[in-house]
Amino acid sequence: MADGLLSSDAVVAQPRLLVVEDDAHIRTFCQRLLRNTCIVETAEHGGQAVELLQGQPYDLALVDLEMPVMDGIALLEHIRQCHAETDVVVFTAYASVDSARQALKLGALDYLSKPVEAENLERTVRSALELRRVRQEKERLSDLVFMYQFSQLIASSLDVETQAAQIVEFLWQRFLPESLALSLLCPDARTLRLLAARSSWAEEARERELALDAGCDAAALQAAHLQVSGYGKSEPDDRFAGVVLRSHDRPVGFLHLTRRPEQPPFDAAERRLLGIFAGQVAASLDNARLYQALRDQNWQTIAALAEAIEARDAHTFGHSRQVTRYAVRLAEEVGLAADRLEVLTYAGLLHDVGKIGIRDQILLKPGRLDDQEFAVMQQHPHIGVRIIERVSGLRAVLPIIESHHERYDGNGYPQGLAGEDIPLEARILAIADAFEAMTADRAYRPAMAPEEALEVLLRGRGTAWDPHLVERFVEIYRREGARLRVEGLVRQLPVSSLPQEAVGIAR
Repeated sequence: MADGLLSSDAVVAQPRLLVVEDDAHIRTFCQRLLRNTCIVETAEHGGQAVELLQGQPYDLALVDLEMPVMDGIALLEHIRQCHAETDVVVFTAYASVDSARQALKLGALDYLSKPVEAENLERTVRSALELRRVRQEKERLSDLVFMYQFSQLIASSLDVETQAAQIVEFLWQRFLPESLALSLLCPDARTLRLLAARSSWAEEARERELALDAGCDAAALQAAHLQVSGYGKSEPDDRFAGVVLRSHDRPVGFLHLTRRPEQPPFDAAERRLLGIFAGQVAASLDNARLYQALRDQNWQTIAALAEAIEARDAHTFGHSRQVTRYAVRLAEEVGLAADRLEVLTYAGLLHDVGKIGIRDQILLKPGRLDDQEFAVMQQHPHIGVRIIERVSGLRAVLPIIESHHERYDGNGYPQGLAGEDIPLEARILAIADAFEAMTADRAYRPAMAPEEALEVLLRGRGTAWDPHLVERFVEIYRREGARLRVEGLVRQLPVSSLPQEAVGIAR
């Protein structure tokens, strides 16, 4: 790909042509014939051509196969290996099938037989340059498609680990490297963490994290990245492409790719394209990390709110976390999608938030509630909804909070919903809430044994709770048992509504 390939507004420069021929007459002939359409430079042999190629790129080289110092075959191999962006047409001393095949196998675009005719030379050069233009346009469009696909890919997830794996896989397919690694600076900017890596030699990274004692400038970041990724076997060369990931003009990580010795080195266009990808990678990972930090902060805030509510009663601390643990495990068992699991998690923590509006005389009453008191208690789902509906990011939890005291037979509250009219997540939460309540000590009665509470759930199938979900929960608890209990919680908790046979426990 040529410079400016990614810009549709790039100025079309005059093609650069290199004639490598030991015959001075042919060099002069080519230079005079093609100077109106190309910038033409000449070399007497392959060695001189190598020096010129190192200094600047050429679109096309006309190479004689028979030359002193460095013949055309050796030069052609050098161009294919080190200057793959340069197309080659070869001169052969005579027209034969064997010489033509040899030239094409070596990577030549076309061949011309000597003596060279002006019309044939002009036509061949014009055709070679047109093929080059078409190929470059296809490559440009292909890269634009890749960039679009890449943008769509990294926009599909806000999970840092998922994004890193997708980025590595995408760049691996696009650049076909020998190794590839992606690291990200931790928020303190003092530790570099390897997010993802891949290599053809299947070597495991030596470390996952590394302290940046020398700061986080480009050199220090690259050195630390090479160490943490396990790529420290040699100094980077032209088959190494490394770039600092920057977001808002600050370093956030490092990305590198390497190629095998037999592969062509990264050319200028590939490095530019990699730089564009790197900019997208940096912004995407930085946004994902910020999003994760906000989610963690939201989670901590919600958990603190739930505990603050439960702190009103020494018997209720940890209730919401344990109910959430049960509910999420049951939801996983029945195949709820990840986004719905997240909503259920928030709903589990916040399902009793409405109790903040219930007077202590009722909420903390040690005995059973009378009818009037129970009517007041039944308002806590509505109160919870009124509190949470002001938070736009939590609106998805409202139907769950509002319906977690509904019964499968329609005799629950606050709306008297029945069967599958009750949201699935609310039906799940109701079972988790009830089981947690029955297995918790109260000031006026001891907790039920887990097996006794499971039998109560089974007797309430189809009346209090969804029968299918009850059976699945019983299977899970009998299989996994104590592993579902949150460690370190005070196990004296309030109870939720239970079947009629469990009246005296419920609230």
